[in-house]
Amino acid sequence: MFRESTYCFVRMLLLSLIVSVAIIGCSDEGGYEGPKKVEATDPSKPITFTDFFPKKGSVRTLIFCEGSNFGTDISKIEVIIGGVPAPVIGSSGTRICAMVPRRSERGDVMVRIMDQSGRLQKEYTFDEKFTLNSALQVNTLTGKIDPQTNSSSIVNGTFEEAEFQNPWWLEFDVDEEGNKIIYCIDEENLAALRKINLTTREVSTVFMKGQAGVHQVKSMLFDTPTRDTLFLVDDNGRGNWNDRHQMPNMFYALRSEGFRKVYPYLYGQCSYSAVSMQDGTIFYNTWETSMVYKARQIYDAPSGMWDGKALFSVKSNSNDHVFMFRHPEDLYVYMTGFNGIYRCAYDREKKELVSSVLHVGDIGGGSGYVDAPGTSARFNRPRQGVFVKNKEYVAQGKEDVYDFYVCDHYNHAIRKITPDGEVSTFAGRGSVGIDGKVEGWIDGDARATARFWDPTGICYDEEEEVFYVADRSNKRIRTISVE
Repeated sequence: MFRESTYCFVRMLLLSLIVSVAIIGCSDEGGYEGPKKVEATDPSKPITFTDFFPKKGSVRTLIFCEGSNFGTDISKIEVIIGGVPAPVIGSSGTRICAMVPRRSERGDVMVRIMDQSGRLQKEYTFDEKFTLNSALQVNTLTGKIDPQTNSSSIVNGTFEEAEFQNPWWLEFDVDEEGNKIIYCIDEENLAALRKINLTTREVSTVFMKGQAGVHQVKSMLFDTPTRDTLFLVDDNGRGNWNDRHQMPNMFYALRSEGFRKVYPYLYGQCSYSAVSMQDGTIFYNTWETSMVYKARQIYDAPSGMWDGKALFSVKSNSNDHVFMFRHPEDLYVYMTGFNGIYRCAYDREKKELVSSVLHVGDIGGGSGYVDAPGTSARFNRPRQGVFVKNKEYVAQGKEDVYDFYVCDHYNHAIRKITPDGEVSTFAGRGSVGIDGKVEGWIDGDARATARFWDPTGICYDEEEEVFYVADRSNKRIRTISVE
């Protein structure tokens, strides 16, 4: 199948060839001259600007600035669109080509020309502005499937080379060198912990399954106060048993050791998730009765271990895969499970969670796909979610200024839940064919075109305003951003 991502690659390749001919290989009179020598501006002549084109377009549109005496040394040329630096691709001396960057909505086009020593020689802002046609887009970041076997494995390397077995859960981080990192649980039962370096565009393996008794890791989280510890929550296969000290249900790894060594943290029944509050308090949940515990509260002298304190069952003593998420301001803890989103408040004085209340989804736990408010909404196995600050809520002075975005696993979509409980589809389920399928691997407009296949993990880069999605059955990491 000729996919959208292949189309984009071919389109960019053709654009590159066009730019090469238009800028490097053509004289002002229209004849072919071959590659030109890279030169700076002629200081004895004025630098002039006449126009730029096109006047509107999307992100990555090629924009041409015309004039004279620009020089051909692009290291001495800067183009800034809407206050954002634009990659300069080439210059013929009379025409500069740059690529429109993200978040350049302001539209003013400025060009800065430097002399040989790097001093500013000319700065010019065009009277007209560039109109950015922006849209929410889904793209593929990394991961692939062998076309011969229709399979993938754990393969490290560049973004173009890397493969994932079944990416499941994501956590965003910035390391000591300032590199932006995504940690990925590869396979629901943790075949490996993968490291996706967004800065160097490389994928590596932190550790493989089996360390320190690691059995079936279902989720991970950083400790909120310092982010120096990475916790791994384990379904250790022990659902209902009396001796709680047989197997760990939580492990930890340290930043100082590159998260490569894993140590037992808690022993208990099989667990699926945990949250670390700003004050350092940790809560976790178990499979049996979906019980929520406060960690390390009761000291067991015979074993020399700290047990958790049972608080409440998420839903009427029922068993399910429940995943917990801390509100950035510690107002709530959200929990996904029973085909709904549950919410409980955090009492900061007592350092306790208040019993959970269904926020959105079917009261009886029935599955489906419906965008609607509150209990009229329907989900089909919601998994990892992430809170994102809404600037409009901030301007309105609302108490809770965060929306919650969640992977709706079997609905093959990313859903958005407002603080008031309005549910909508944010991305996925686009370009439905005559077969009625909504799953697949298609990049493009987030709602009109894009498809996911079993998305389960999600994280967010607040600075770049980019979502990253673990697209499990597509075996790829996808992005969602305004382009």
